[in-house]
Amino acid sequence: MSYARTANYIALPILLAATALGLYWVWGVLFVWWVVPTILNGQAFLVFEINRTEDPVLFWAVVTLWAMLGLMMIAASLFPQYAHLLA
Repeated sequence: MSYARTANYIALPILLAATALGLYWVWGVLFVWWVVPTILNGQAFLVFEINRTEDPVLFWAVVTLWAMLGLMMIAASLFPQYAHLLA
C-alpha cells in the first residue's frame, strides 16, 4: 500500500473522531494542507476541476477560500473567546 493511500485510511477516522469531539482545528489543518498540493499542481476542485491556467481568478479564489477557512477554524479553536468574531 502506498504512503498516500495509507495516510488517507488513517486520516478518515481521525477526521471523524475530531468532528465528534468538536476539534475543528483538525479540519482547519486539513484545509490549510490542501492549499499546498493545489498550488503545486495548479489544479483545484470545487464542484468540478479548476485549472490555474484556464481559470486563474476562480482558482485563486478557491485557494484563498480554503486557506482562510482553515486559518479561521484553527483560530476559533485556539481562541474560543473570540470565535464569535470569526462567524
